[in-house]
Amino acid sequence: MDHIKPEMNIKKCVLIIDHTQPTGIIANTASVLSITLGKCTENIIGHDVYDRQGEKHPGITQIPIPILGATADKIKEIRKNILSLPIEDMVVVDFSDIAQQSKTYDHYESTMLMADENHIRYIGIALYGDKKIINKATGNLSLIR
Repeated sequence: MDHIKPEMNIKKCVLIIDHTQPTGIIANTASVLSITLGKCTENIIGHDVYDRQGEKHPGITQIPIPILGATADKIKEIRKNILSLPIEDMVVVDFSDIAQQSKTYDHYESTMLMADENHIRYIGIALYGDKKIINKATGNLSLIR
């Protein structure tokens, strides 16, 4: 990953997941957040590469994505603080208990339409944007191990 684009040096990406969740929920949350993050961002995924035999390997992320642990309350606080900042190019993806418990996307959508922000419990969030802002918001969090 030596060929990181210059704009990537000022950007950062992190996942923050409720570390009290079981391993399977943590893994699932990381997957959901990562897929959505890939959809919402440009340039985070590199171009396809080819091996010596000419076989294609689809592009992967060009930057590290640390998975940090926090409590649900801390995740909600970080999300609220980041969204309150007057910045345009920050991508914030969230995964809540409502999403995790919904059997269909229609159920998720209809339940979220009726949900009050105070009653949403975030299992995880993904942040992608200015490195300084993300470091300031997440600097005291540790990696999930």
